[in-house]
Amino acid sequence: MQGITLKSQIPLRAERSHRSEMVSQLLFGETYAILDRVDDWLLIKTNYDSYIGWISADSFEEFTCKQDTIIVCSKSIEVTDDKGSKIIIPAGAEIPQPNNENIFIINDKIYKISSDISIKPKGVIESAKQFLTAPYLWGGKTFMGFDCSGFVQVIYKMNNIVLPRDASEQIKIGAAIPIIQEAKEGNLVFFGDDECISHVGILLSTEQVIHCSGEVKIDFIDNTGIFNGKKYTHFLRGIKSY
Repeated sequence: MQGITLKSQIPLRAERSHRSEMVSQLLFGETYAILDRVDDWLLIKTNYDSYIGWISADSFEEFTCKQDTIIVCSKSIEVTDDKGSKIIIPAGAEIPQPNNENIFIINDKIYKISSDISIKPKGVIESAKQFLTAPYLWGGKTFMGFDCSGFVQVIYKMNNIVLPRDASEQIKIGAAIPIIQEAKEGNLVFFGDDECISHVGILLSTEQVIHCSGEVKIDFIDNTGIFNGKKYTHFLRGIKSY
């Protein structure tokens, strides 16, 4: 059975508990397959990035009507559903192509877009900069809170490039670039130690990176890593283009 997200976001948890670690989020319009049910929890696998985790069963909406044309929101928008309730749909969410009256339909439910909508990709850099100062949230993928890999995944999704969810998987794809001086804006830079990749950011230039660490911010970078003017905070382990 397939489900669809009809809330702004749904927490995806590591275990069957509201107290369990949130490992990711499902954004509005994202679909998933149900793998198992235990009590009031569903084990699901996302269709976008094949991520597996648990959601509360009361968040489930069966996906009954596939859409021909799906667009990815390049900014957050406000919609009103057919019951008059307002929903904030975050950037990176998926919606059917609206008609000329800014209306779209999912599962026979009617949604009216009540704010300006931009569906054209803005480019990786402009997309990333709109979230400056957004807070850090482990497992987060929205303007209300990102983690580092959720941030870059959503930015790339807004620009029609599919990435895995976690930094340790993102580094496994793409073309390797040996040094910062040969990189281009929009390339991803990965950080960690000899045993694991623990952080990722987006190059603004060969000297600056935008990343989510505490908040979405811009820092200086060189071939050693990220530094904030006083010390290195993250050590560079790889550069990739996609």
